[in-house]
Formats: sequence, structure tokens, C-alpha cells
Amino acid sequence: MYTIGILQLTQNLDDAVHGFKAELTERGIHAEFHYLNADGNIDELPKLAAQLAAKKVDLIFACSTPAATAAVNLSENIPVIFTPVFDPVGAKLVHSMAEPGGKATGVAGMVKAEDKLVFINRLLPTATKIGILYHTADTNSIVEVENFRKVTTSKISLVEISIEKSEDLSDLPDLLPSDIDALFLPIGKIIEENFATIVYYTDTIELPIIASHAPNIPDGALAGLVSNHYELGRECAAKAELILKGAQPKTIPVDTVKKPEIWLNQFTAENLGILFPEDLKEEATEVFE
Repeated sequence: MYTIGILQLTQNLDDAVHGFKAELTERGIHAEFHYLNADGNIDELPKLAAQLAAKKVDLIFACSTPAATAAVNLSENIPVIFTPVFDPVGAKLVHSMAEPGGKATGVAGMVKAEDKLVFINRLLPTATKIGILYHTADTNSIVEVENFRKVTTSKISLVEISIEKSEDLSDLPDLLPSDIDALFLPIGKIIEENFATIVYYTDTIELPIIASHAPNIPDGALAGLVSNHYELGRECAAKAELILKGAQPKTIPVDTVKKPEIWLNQFTAENLGILFPEDLKEEATEVFE
């Protein structure tokens, strides 16, 4: 029987763990799991990773960038599989997506910017100017902004709205251009933690929000194209099987989200006087009333 360590920053990614375990079972792989959770304390992760190493685990399934970093930084040569890390290369977990080159591989959690742009066009076909609100010190946000810069078309222009600290959000009414058609929120801790403040201001001017963080959608965003963490966990299990049977992580490419889900908030749409296209509603995984 194999021994697998599971390292998490918080319980927010439990769905990934469930998917990982379920897929291993379906593949006939039986393992003893050692689950450690830092309860949001990043500083605890290196100590927890060391505890897993002491148990001589065969591999570590790391959920979140900080957890993956702690596991990869272990002196022991323990294979690491990660998700839903947004920027594995930027986080120095791998040398490249195609050729990881180290002791880690996994499935990145960021939905491609080009897919999101197509989604926005379907959601708001008359929109021509989209604001993107991001925190300048958040690496995940910066990556997503950079990705959007590369794919923005002549049909939709991007207006960047940056903040340096959470207190800057109190000036949001002055920061938001009056001519944007929607506000896009990339993944980012400060933005997510202060979503209630953001949606309060946007509601007053009837400005729709398109979110990257799935929980923001039932909480008042109009819609989002998001990853399914359970499916990410299953994809990671397929890589785990390869490693447990002798493959090296450095040779296993890092994948990205294959089938992002459409989440819609019907209540928000009605308040804003927006009608969702019927084909979009039919394709949606979640429609919040």
C-alpha cells in the first residue's frame, strides 16, 4: 500500500482532495493518507511538510501555491503534485509547463484568459470596455492581468484599475471609470476578502461584475467562468498514478483547466436588467436564483 501526504493551506480546497481520492480509488490505487491543514497560516506549512516527510510518504498532494512551495522546498526528494496553483512557473515550482524539470507537477487552476474573454463576449455581447480591478502586490492577480493584456481584442478594450492596499477600495467610486460596461475581478486575496465592499459600490451604479473566484458569484457577481476543484483533483490523481508506478514528475507536463464551468447569478442579472443568452443558461453548471 502506498502512503500519500495531503498538505493544505485551508479547507477551501477540500473538493480537490475528494476528487483526488475518488479517482485514485477508481484506478485501483489503495493508499494510506496523512492529511495536514495549516488553517490559513502560511508560516505553518514548512513544519507540516516536514511532518509528512518524516512519515516517509511516497508523494505529497499539495493544495495551493504556498502548500506546494513548502513541499517542493523539502530537502527530501519527495514527488509533489499540486493544484490549483495559478502560476507554477512564476512560483518556481516548475521550469516550464511542458517540461517541469524538478520534483513537482500538477494541474494549474487558472482558466485561460482567451476563454474568459470569449465568455465575456457571450455574456455581454454589446460590451466594448471592461475594467479589471487588481491588487498590485498579488502575484496571481498580476499574472491574470498580464494574460488578459495578451488576448484583448479590438472589440473589447481593457481598463486597468489597480489598488495598492485594501483601504484603497474605499475610493472605488472615484477609481471606476464611468464608461466601462463591466468590472472583471481576477483571483486575488485582497479582492476576494473585500468583495462585499466592491459589490456594494458596483450595485449603486448598476455595474455588472464578472468574477474569477467562484464564491463571489452566489454572493453578488453576475457570472464567472471557473475551474471545478473536484475535477482538478481527479486529473492530479492520474499524474499520481504515473509517479507511483515509477515515472518522474520532471517528465510529466503540467496541465491547465480543461473544462471550465459557467456560473450565473440570475438574481443579480434581474436587478441589473440583464438577460442571459439562452444557450449560456443551458450550458451553465450553476444558476443562482
